[in-house]
Amino acid sequence: MKTVQTYPTQYLQTVSRAVAVLRAFKGGSKDMSLKELTEVLGLNKVTTFRLARTLAHEGLLVQDPSNDRYSLSFGCLALVDAMLNRDGLAEISRKHLREAREETGETATILVREGWDRVVIATEASLQPVRYVMEVGRRNRVYLSGSGACLVSGMNEEERKSLFSFIETDPIAKEYDLTKEVLMSRLDFIKKNGWGTAQGEWAEEASGVAAPVYNRKGDVIAAIAIAMPRSRYNKSYRDKCAPAAMKAAELIGKEYDSINR
Repeated sequence: MKTVQTYPTQYLQTVSRAVAVLRAFKGGSKDMSLKELTEVLGLNKVTTFRLARTLAHEGLLVQDPSNDRYSLSFGCLALVDAMLNRDGLAEISRKHLREAREETGETATILVREGWDRVVIATEASLQPVRYVMEVGRRNRVYLSGSGACLVSGMNEEERKSLFSFIETDPIAKEYDLTKEVLMSRLDFIKKNGWGTAQGEWAEEASGVAAPVYNRKGDVIAAIAIAMPRSRYNKSYRDKCAPAAMKAAELIGKEYDSINR
């Protein structure tokens, strides 16, 4: 029997359901019939129909008149473009991400911190047949992975204290056996080496290295990650990718400062 989800009084169930509709099209290229969408959401057909029609009216979904199937609309881009490119960071990073990809052969990505999460704002996917891709908009806990630890390394003492308290109660941290001690060990590694690494956390089949992006004040404004399948991860390969991540991070930081004086 399916568990009925309840909503705190400060949340609107209709909004949460509308978001669930949009997330059902994760990846952007998927299209679904009303019946398929209803099954994915676990809602009744009338509710799903009204949600889909409303989102189509608002320009966030589009319905193909030839087969009545729904898909994400390019109208969604208008909502995220300005946010992803705040302070020009996403646009600045693309050239340097491509260079890092060419140097390593792996996917190069830039991420920023948003609360206790890390979010991908730009990525250049590996061109290899077997690769790991981090899509723009992907969100995971900030304490997972090397890139997350790079972002945590820029927190002040009060922020870290709050994060550690959050980790103690967060079920996701428990799921991944992530403790304050594990994170502190990663922060010490980053402090010593200038880059971080992790394997199989945010995705079981993925590994990677990462480096923090600093502005002129020494604040961590982002992290560069080089992501690869775990099958290609070893110490020598890691040590080849880490300098590429640090180089991209340094160049992006300098260019960021040049246009945000």
